[in-house]
Amino acid sequence: MHVWEVSSEYNEKESVVDQILTSRGITSRDEKELFLKPPSFSYWFKRLPKELLGSLKEARDLIKDSISEGVPIIVHGDYDADGICAVAILYKTIKEELGYEKVYAFIPNRFEHGYGLSEKSIEASLDKVKSNGNHGNALFITVDTGITSVEEVKQIVKAGHKVIITDHHQKPSELPLANAVVWYDQVVGATVSFLLSISLGLKNTDLMAYSCVATITDLQPVLGFNRTIVKKGLEIINEKPPLGIKSLLEIAGRATTGVTTGDLGWVVGPRLNASGRVEDPSLALDLLLEKDPEESLKIAWKLNQVNSQRQDKTVEMFEIAEELSEEEIPKIILSHNENYHEGIIGLVASRLAKKYHRPAVVISTLEEVSKGSVRSIQGINIIKALREAEELFTSLGGHPMAAGFSIKREDIPKLQKFLEEYSQKNITEDMLVRKLAIDLSIPAKIIDEKLLNKLDLLRPFGMGNREPVFASNKLNVTGVNIVGKQQNHLSLRLLDGDKLIKAIYFNYADYQKEEISTGDTINVAYTLKRNEYNGRVYTDMVVKDIRGVET
Repeated sequence: MHVWEVSSEYNEKESVVDQILTSRGITSRDEKELFLKPPSFSYWFKRLPKELLGSLKEARDLIKDSISEGVPIIVHGDYDADGICAVAILYKTIKEELGYEKVYAFIPNRFEHGYGLSEKSIEASLDKVKSNGNHGNALFITVDTGITSVEEVKQIVKAGHKVIITDHHQKPSELPLANAVVWYDQVVGATVSFLLSISLGLKNTDLMAYSCVATITDLQPVLGFNRTIVKKGLEIINEKPPLGIKSLLEIAGRATTGVTTGDLGWVVGPRLNASGRVEDPSLALDLLLEKDPEESLKIAWKLNQVNSQRQDKTVEMFEIAEELSEEEIPKIILSHNENYHEGIIGLVASRLAKKYHRPAVVISTLEEVSKGSVRSIQGINIIKALREAEELFTSLGGHPMAAGFSIKREDIPKLQKFLEEYSQKNITEDMLVRKLAIDLSIPAKIIDEKLLNKLDLLRPFGMGNREPVFASNKLNVTGVNIVGKQQNHLSLRLLDGDKLIKAIYFNYADYQKEEISTGDTINVAYTLKRNEYNGRVYTDMVVKDIRGVET
């Protein structure tokens, strides 16, 4: 059950779309026009902060000077989907657009090199350059990582190399002394990489598709500049998808047309992330760089298999982690176990945070330095909280909603004590109550295909622009069925006057404790979906919550 927060009541004199935008704080005619018709990439590029534009120019000049001098260039990323997409964008720009052969892509392996830019990843990436007959100094370009790598950058510079940092993660108090720092926290790492590529003269804007994937998988708000990136990226993916993305969709059994942000978040993203979680992340990068269709499908099939392994491991670990008593759940959950797979801890933290609606910290307790992953809920800035105990970590980075760290095993009890004290001072019980944001309360009788078509104007959906949620009251239940392979979904037939509507409540047993029967009168919170059957289009409800059950 949730606390319903209804933004507004239906006004039949105003369009539903206008009412939704107003309820979300988009009120003026110009604001609504900008939202419904996202402007071009160049519109946003011209409006970037002056500091960012200046750093892009510095980085561009360094790259072009390195090319003219024949200096090897290392594009060093991270092992998640954002980092992999960021590497693919800049690598393809330098190699294919600028025609420079001495460019090398490097994705660290979390099990061999650790997180982000590290002493081991620096050594491994230089070895890759040397193995190709290139010796001497190099230019390191980090993408989606590096903003906290003060000591690592010192090491690179001391060895005679140059460094460009491009990142979007939260800035620490001390920045690395790199030759150029390109930082922008309003977009993902792949978009920062794309901005640098545009500065270098990139003409192949189809690479924006990778930036689109990263924006969705890294849970960036789909508003403003990001909305343009995602909308344009989806157009590219649906009209002329990059080979690697097309292969992943085909192997997963999804159509390569009508692709939505949901497909990117639930199909493409997990498969790109999977190799970095349980095996070698270079497999996902190989997919994005592959040009042969047959080979691309082979790599996509391997990633699909790895993702299946990842799913199995996640289930196993979650079963261990969720052994929590309802009465004993702290305001910030901390679960640590030596059997936790360090590549899966983020997924387990996410599941815990979702199930118990509170921040969750999951740690793989290794012999000396343990690895931790954190997921939070709206309203609790977890990276800000962890920064208050920064001295406990050997490394720390992240966002308000997610973070990762390394910590000495002996310091885990200190972390637990800190989290307990912090949560008592800063997290109220009200912050842990599940809230369901409802855009508009409407009579169910106005639901039809015409309304569904109007709602399409609000796409693409994602973080910051969720799919519209409606509420309708006093609906009569005329049919109830338990459906699904595991008998865990509820199918309903609802009546509002003479208007009959079908509804589906996924995983009903996990959220709803009250029994619902034919003849009851209920209030329903829901989204709408298009259902095509035998050539006809139906508009169905996807239930979020039910309350006010009256027999």
